[in-house]
Amino acid sequence: MRTAPLALVSLALAACGGSANPPANPLDPNAPTWHADVAPIVSRSCAGCHVEGAIGGFPLITFDDARTIANPIRDSVQSRRMPPWGADNDCNTYENNRALTQDEVDTIVAWVDGGAQEGDPADSPGPVAPLTPPTLDRVDLSLSLAEPYTPQASPDDYRCFLMEWPYEERVWVTGYEVVPDNAAIVHHVIPFLIDPDDAEEYRALDAADAGPGYPCYGGPGGDIETLINTRWLGSWAPGGGARTMPEGYGVRVKPGSLIAVQLHYYSLTTPGPDQTQVNLRISETELGWADVQPWTEVAWVLGLGMEIPANTDDVTHVFEYTEEDSPFTLHDLALHMHTMGQSGEMRVIRQNGDEECLVSVPRWDFNWQTAYALAEPVTVNPGDTVRLTCTWDNPTDDDAAWGEGTGDEMCLGITLLTSDD
Repeated sequence: MRTAPLALVSLALAACGGSANPPANPLDPNAPTWHADVAPIVSRSCAGCHVEGAIGGFPLITFDDARTIANPIRDSVQSRRMPPWGADNDCNTYENNRALTQDEVDTIVAWVDGGAQEGDPADSPGPVAPLTPPTLDRVDLSLSLAEPYTPQASPDDYRCFLMEWPYEERVWVTGYEVVPDNAAIVHHVIPFLIDPDDAEEYRALDAADAGPGYPCYGGPGGDIETLINTRWLGSWAPGGGARTMPEGYGVRVKPGSLIAVQLHYYSLTTPGPDQTQVNLRISETELGWADVQPWTEVAWVLGLGMEIPANTDDVTHVFEYTEEDSPFTLHDLALHMHTMGQSGEMRVIRQNGDEECLVSVPRWDFNWQTAYALAEPVTVNPGDTVRLTCTWDNPTDDDAAWGEGTGDEMCLGITLLTSDD
């Protein structure tokens, strides 16, 4: 495989806080080696993004790939910047966990500190398959950007693209997957489901911008009323794959709906065109109720009660919802804030006072927004309370509150839930 130019490696590592220099540490004969100890970890947890032409920016497949940047690799895994995984694993257990164990981190650190030795290829335990993203077992509908789009801003360009919904009767989405066309620049994707009553407002947003799609940041655009009606159909980040709904359930979609696909493009070099696609699995047979449900305080959306004063740290706001009528089950969870966000979590407080942590992100990073799939779904019963907590630092001279702009903020929990009532 062709090695990435050193200049590109340096640029990519600069984004991670490292520099491309091989280690100068003395050789330790007892240290881990690449072939025996490190390559299996890197293959499983890093190769999904660090291959030629992908968002990682440079390949991380061979010993030569890794030795040149051994010090930044050590620093990135030690600080838990890489591989990107925001959830605190002491909070809950997740099906899609790509984080390294502490033993794996210690192995990589010891390899670098011991001289980053190659070792004997014969000592390799054999090829280790990378974490392979799941795929849909069938695709009933493919929606893609109407025409290719080349990002106009660097390094970040946030853009929304409308996709017309073709079904004339209501149907149920039972699975989705995002297929990036230009994997080197597609950083994350959020498909939003737009209610038919709001479709014309979004078409007007699209028509008002001369290029393909229209600029968007925290969400798909629109006013407060349309945002309340808008649902997330899912989310995708590099290394992610298809998501299927629990058996027997689906997200109902009305005829006349739109899909507004938000793409975050990230490129440290001259970007090329992209025409990303969203694949869906559809059922025309009525299914149990599933939804990607945002959780937040409506008053915040209306501009009340979520003030983040200028030049303040550790500003925390809390939203609580107590279920009164019917049980529901949580399957996936995600958090959403903007760039002032520092930490967030969702918990269930049982009627008897017991608490269960659902997801905790102690170091929020706007650039790595992930849906965390619970290994064991959690049922919320009548009398139980779901609590959402967000914390921000505001180093600017302007007060912040809820809004769509880059200087505004949000506090959202996003869950995939099902209910039989």
